Amino acid sequence: MDRREQEVLDKIREKTADAEVPENLEPEHIRRILEEKEPEMDRKRKVHIWKMGSLAAACVAVIFGAAVWGLSGTGERTMTSRSTDNASNIDEAVSSSKTVARAESYEQVYGYIKEYLDERALRYSDTAKSTGGSEVQVMEESMDSGSAEMNSEPLMETRDMADEAMPVADAAAGDYSQTNVRQEGVDEGDVVKTDGRYLYVLEDNGNKIAIIDTKDQKMKEVAAVNVEDNEKDSYIYEFYVMPDSKKLVVICSKGDPDLVRDVYSGYPDSGMQAATMAVTYDIQDPQNPSEEGRVSQSGNYSSSRMADGHLYLFTEWSLYMYINNDMEPREYIPLINGEMMKADDIYLPPSRKAYMYEVITSVDLEKPGETKDSKAIFSEGGQIYVSNSNIYFYETVWGRYSGGCITTIRKVAYKDGKLEAKAQGQFDGYLNDSFSIDEYKGNLRVVTTDNDSNAVYILDEELEEIGAIEKLAKDERVYSARFMGDVGYFVTFRETDPLFSVDLSDPENPKVIGELKIPGFSDYLHFYGEDQLLGIGMDVDEETLVTNGVKLTMFDISDKTDVKEADTYVLKNVYNTDVSYDYKAALIDPGRNIIGFPADTEGGQKYYLFEYDKGNGFACNMEEEINGNSMRNTRGLYIDDTLYVVKGNIIEAYSLKDYKKVGDLIL
Repeated sequence: MDRREQEVLDKIREKTADAEVPENLEPEHIRRILEEKEPEMDRKRKVHIWKMGSLAAACVAVIFGAAVWGLSGTGERTMTSRSTDNASNIDEAVSSSKTVARAESYEQVYGYIKEYLDERALRYSDTAKSTGGSEVQVMEESMDSGSAEMNSEPLMETRDMADEAMPVADAAAGDYSQTNVRQEGVDEGDVVKTDGRYLYVLEDNGNKIAIIDTKDQKMKEVAAVNVEDNEKDSYIYEFYVMPDSKKLVVICSKGDPDLVRDVYSGYPDSGMQAATMAVTYDIQDPQNPSEEGRVSQSGNYSSSRMADGHLYLFTEWSLYMYINNDMEPREYIPLINGEMMKADDIYLPPSRKAYMYEVITSVDLEKPGETKDSKAIFSEGGQIYVSNSNIYFYETVWGRYSGGCITTIRKVAYKDGKLEAKAQGQFDGYLNDSFSIDEYKGNLRVVTTDNDSNAVYILDEELEEIGAIEKLAKDERVYSARFMGDVGYFVTFRETDPLFSVDLSDPENPKVIGELKIPGFSDYLHFYGEDQLLGIGMDVDEETLVTNGVKLTMFDISDKTDVKEADTYVLKNVYNTDVSYDYKAALIDPGRNIIGFPADTEGGQKYYLFEYDKGNGFACNMEEEINGNSMRNTRGLYIDDTLYVVKGNIIEAYSLKDYKKVGDLIL
């Protein structure tokens, strides 16, 4: 089982922790059956088995839980449906108000928790009666089997692009590369960064950031950043390097990570709730970094963004495993720098119950020891998309009977560190990932999947639906999407890969203007110049649905109404690439004609480097084994004419002139 499959199964376990699922429908049981029936070689070549095999099986447990217990959590890549019979049931559970409500008191917040507690107790009671067990037994068994575990890395967010029409999101342009980001102009943290001379690398143990001088193509570790004197007292998730302001911002857990995991897993006796810190360092002299300030907030690290000199930090704080009927506010209200948030800084959910916060804090990096603003979105769990001016928090609400769903969405504006709720709305179906949602000229465009069909919806600034295309690609589902100005592109898949182009120039009348069907699918799209769209995915045999390898496709989009497959390249016996689920793993620079990514082969992981020419198609310039056995994803980045491939504590350097290895370093 590959890393992504495991992450999906872990996420399913967390989201269904309070559902009593029959043993034969448990994801782990189904996974074992699949592994027993499928030979190792075939398992690696199936169409992304996490999509077509164990994930589909595990989703039985999700749908079963939703059908029996009613409303559940989010399902970013979960198959779902919404029937007419189910619609009224969901609509009754979700407020139709277009205004985001703010809490008036801590007691009001607790009312939502109490509603969740009462419903959970009722479910356990009903289950105990139907199974002949005691309520206490059912609750204990559910908690034992459903305890969430804090991952050593934050959940990877899947993908996005700019508000304005741009020829391409050149995340890697100039003398050195930058992190491939979802939204042009909004930076994101990562585990490897560069300022054009120094490499900053998060070491494999997660406790230290190594600073490596690359002068004259020679790598030498010259300094290290430890957030705590005792390295084991914190765990670093990601960090930012800002060459202009000469700052390093480190995102890490607060306190002993073992205790944090205990609390997150439902053991409050440790006396410590999960918390995350942002620690800022002055790196005017990278060989002597000095701390400037730190802030903290409740919850496990979810994500972060950097815009206009401000850090926006997102954490998820789940109360699920340790809420009860007798709690003091400090036990259920998020803390910012050790102090409880004000009640009116908490945004109430559109549904009647909740048990999880998305805590958002902004930090002016000129004053890194204090927070500028903080808000908490109360919910049952969701995802975020950050445009150049707004934060969108979306969560999927599941139907009680048919497994149908709608997605509710709340919009929070941000500017110069200030946060303000603006609107809330909803639309049918769920989002494949954050590339399926995009803001442009004040409107929000989304591509959704709803069991056996797909749709495009356009919402205005108040999140009111103003345009739609429904019943698209029956019996298929969205695998990837990308928006560019007035045109949107999305890929669906079942047996062939339809690439749709959609004219969005009239928001009230969106139209499908092109459709191209080819074998396989692209699960990551990236603009490669004004008239080209790069797709990275899998080549698939149409009859057997067995993959032939990782497939690169260059689509000619010069005529939006007649998109063509200009060139393809298939990497035989290469069965997975990190880019499919982690867009930061892609090194794509049209200006320097570089397409780089790590991929899994029968002999281990390799790093591939391509270039593209309209006349000659794709050319593979480099195929090198990646050394190291770290669970952390591989990164490729360049400084001038040197490519650095980083895997955990191992850095390998290659010349971009002849692609030969020029050095390595073990941290």
